[in-house]
Amino acid sequence: MSEQPYNEAALRCEEIEQFAVLYACDELDPAVRAALEAHTAKCSFCAAVVTRETRLHQEIASFDQPADSLDRSGLLLAQCRSELAEALDDEHGRANQPGWRAVFSPMAWWTVFRDTLVYHPAMSMAALMVVGFLAGVAGQRLRVTLPAAPRPVMTVSATPKLTEQQLQSAGSANVAWVTPSGSRTPTVQVQLMSQAPMNIVGAPDDTDVQRALTYVLANGRRFDSSARMDSLEVLSTRCADPEIRRTVCNAALWDSNPGVRIKALEALQGYEKDPTVRQTLIGALRNDENSGVRVEAINLLLDALRAEKPSGADDPKILAILRDRLRNDPNNYIRLQSAAALRQPDGSGLP
Repeated sequence: MSEQPYNEAALRCEEIEQFAVLYACDELDPAVRAALEAHTAKCSFCAAVVTRETRLHQEIASFDQPADSLDRSGLLLAQCRSELAEALDDEHGRANQPGWRAVFSPMAWWTVFRDTLVYHPAMSMAALMVVGFLAGVAGQRLRVTLPAAPRPVMTVSATPKLTEQQLQSAGSANVAWVTPSGSRTPTVQVQLMSQAPMNIVGAPDDTDVQRALTYVLANGRRFDSSARMDSLEVLSTRCADPEIRRTVCNAALWDSNPGVRIKALEALQGYEKDPTVRQTLIGALRNDENSGVRVEAINLLLDALRAEKPSGADDPKILAILRDRLRNDPNNYIRLQSAAALRQPDGSGLP
């Protein structure tokens, strides 16, 4: 069935507005256009709607479009003139220089580099990536080589310079054996951490080294057990000094860490004839709650009695502590060693 053509009776006033837009744009079929014109000739309201849309379309069409006003040929001509002027300037500059200077001139290299970046965007991007990578590597190496802590570190030489105030200001310590470059003799390095860190370096018999180590060992509540153990390792080579030996004896009796107490007793081996050392062994055997410390104490004490036999076994203090350990010590090894030592009053029973 063919579409019936529009006529004047077919168009209603409510349809005129949607047809008015198409009418203004000249997009209506001839039959619909004729029907609309016939209707508006008799209806003033619909005629006003069509007239409004037609004027609006004409005003929009009268505006200049940016794309229409763009003179592409003029832009192309201006770009060509600019490039030609730059090329003439570069050629004139090269003509005023000798040949070898033109090749090695920084300006010539810069011109080539600039033109390459301008006319080759991909190469420009690659160059920027390479420069950024090199800058990052250089910055990373710079951060590695810079010192981590800006605070000054005071190195104490062999001349006694360490004061009591500096020792008391230390909150932690680090002790280590170090071998200087080009030397076969190890030295001791004691780092005392405070607001003004101190780095004491020297031989084990250095006065400041010994003062720092004995201070660390004697102040167990301030310095950790690893620092005290490392201090003992160095001080064990200097127990011939009565002051150092007295500090080691105190550590064997009063240090809070049983490992430090055992290591302190080991450092006293060979000095059992010293009355202070003898009292330390007896005190550790009688009072220490750690069985490992008591085992170390009785072993050193019996070694001393064997070396002093028979007079050493007649010491009433030693006999008293052995009888006490035989009856009261919870450790079976200590009871057996005490019984063997007490087998004969003259000491012949010592194994």
